[in-house]
Amino acid sequence: MSNYETSRLTRAEAKHKPHRSEDRFFAARNDARARCESLRTAIRKSHIHAVVRDELLAAVDRAEELVKGVGPTQSHPGAEIKQLAKEIDHLTFAEQWVAASDRVLSRLNGQGPANLREQLEQAQEEVMWCVRANEWNGQLTAAGTQLQGAVREAEVHASRIA
Repeated sequence: MSNYETSRLTRAEAKHKPHRSEDRFFAARNDARARCESLRTAIRKSHIHAVVRDELLAAVDRAEELVKGVGPTQSHPGAEIKQLAKEIDHLTFAEQWVAASDRVLSRLNGQGPANLREQLEQAQEEVMWCVRANEWNGQLTAAGTQLQGAVREAEVHASRIA
């Protein structure tokens, strides 16, 4: 075997830079923690019901504990942290539309079509079920998208009432 011939393994070893992967891991973990903190701040500032606020804050606490639980010694820890950051983004999306649905319901103030209010409350409850069940993936986003449509439709009716 000559010096010029290399195998796949030697090329992979040459590419492997442990300090870079650790740097990426810690950067991803700090980013996920920052997302948790900004979501926590947004939840505390929003004018949603106390029960919903507490459930969302508990979900953020669970997400933060999951982020803390990932260590750099695990295999592919950066990928796990990035997945957790995506789930935190799903929680952020859910919080935005739950808060928007609360605002629309308060603007409707018992007026407007009853089936519209019922649809809005049902979509909001479905989102909160996903939050409680730790289903922070695509299922939460799908429920949030349904809530988003219901909020937009209710906004039309609320603008007619006001």
